[in-house]
Amino acid sequence: MLRSTSWSRPPAGLRLLSLLAAVVLIGTLAPGSAAAQGFGVYEQGTCVMARAGAAVAQGCDDGSSIYFNPAHIAGAQGTTVSLGATLIDANGDFTYDSVAEAPGGVREVELQNDPVPVPHGYVTYGLNDRSGIGLGLYVPFGLETVWPQEVADGRTFDGAFEGYDNRVQSIYVQPTIGYQVTPRLRVGGGPILAVSTVELNQLVDLSQTPTVEGGPRFGELGVPFHTAFAQAKLEGSNELGFGANIGASYRISDRFTLGARFTTPIKVEYSGDASFEQIDTNLTVPADLTQGGQVLLPAGTPLDAALAPQFSEEGRLSEQGVETEITFPFQLVAGVSVQATERLLLLADYQLTGWSAFDEIPIDFEKATDTVREENYDNTHAVRLGAEYDVLDPLTARIGYLYNTAAAPDAVVTPLLPENDRNQFTLGVGWRPVETLEVNVSYHLLQQNSRRGRVRSELPGEPISTDLNQGLYEFGANLFGTTLTLYL
Repeated sequence: MLRSTSWSRPPAGLRLLSLLAAVVLIGTLAPGSAAAQGFGVYEQGTCVMARAGAAVAQGCDDGSSIYFNPAHIAGAQGTTVSLGATLIDANGDFTYDSVAEAPGGVREVELQNDPVPVPHGYVTYGLNDRSGIGLGLYVPFGLETVWPQEVADGRTFDGAFEGYDNRVQSIYVQPTIGYQVTPRLRVGGGPILAVSTVELNQLVDLSQTPTVEGGPRFGELGVPFHTAFAQAKLEGSNELGFGANIGASYRISDRFTLGARFTTPIKVEYSGDASFEQIDTNLTVPADLTQGGQVLLPAGTPLDAALAPQFSEEGRLSEQGVETEITFPFQLVAGVSVQATERLLLLADYQLTGWSAFDEIPIDFEKATDTVREENYDNTHAVRLGAEYDVLDPLTARIGYLYNTAAAPDAVVTPLLPENDRNQFTLGVGWRPVETLEVNVSYHLLQQNSRRGRVRSELPGEPISTDLNQGLYEFGANLFGTTLTLYL
């Protein structure tokens, strides 16, 4: 229950400072991963997807080398146009450690994602026997995580205060050139224009909101922890960043080829809008709230009416601008291809991704107090193994295996990124019924190890640690890819 206390100013001046700064963008740019480390998406071509992404030493002929290794478009023949998409069907849940911690006694809360399509498109043109040009459009970073706001009997899911409907995507547009320097060495690369969009929806906790600047929080006055009194929504659309993607391949012999690629980090600065919608708490003041003997809020006053001015045009929870930035990480990939037999090709790649750049998120509000969100991600490592076999001249079968480490440290595993080490298996076929047409289809099974995590943020003055973890995350996904390629 609320109990009386002395306030430093009248209730019309209620301010939501530290909590507002923390919640509106808490993890905005860190939704859960789709099929790669962090929130990366590596499935940017169906042929390569069926090989578990192993392609840096020898790519496919569908133009996807613009992303996987631009050197491979050197000496391209004629014009190639390739269009496709990967459908990501993610599933997962969070299980509380005990019934006592679970709202309404419901221990297991399920992820509610709809299948998400991730498109890709490439055009390449052979200038001559030694050089080629191309243009690629692909989405190497992005995902969607959707959790319920309520779990049972109208009880609020704790994770909704971290974020219940979150989206991020970064579309890369890359003009590319490749050149064969010697009969064995090819190089290629091009600039990248990144177009990025983010959206976060989450609940705001009244208990952690200061009554006035420097004053007690409502939780200290008896408001229960995780009492939702507002929905916060942040949107930032079509912001730009710039980088580059370069690669090289070297043919050691007729059977062995080495390859390497480096994609630079890309920083995107967002200028977005934060909006808020009040949620009725139906709480009333149980006893007079006084200051110096003066009654500020008499007993029986509806608390929602006292909070309402904060949602007015001049209030702290009115629509306002907000700015932040994120650096999408570098990718360094090296690998080898082996033409084991006339029909069998074997491939292996190692990938290092610089997720340590995702260290913190600075947040600058138009009206509220600026803050910094700590993420402290680690660099990640992946091993990709692939094979393809020409069953018939027009038909190729492919399989692959991928293992990657997690980017999120143990202390920041939340509903926004319930990630862990992963084992992944792929298979697919390519069919070229005529010289001018090829169809590729593939399937990708993502299996993630269980991971302990939390569904609440740290309280003021509370350190970020694994002591906050209160349950177990399960996550997995089925991915389906299709690409149509025309050879003109």
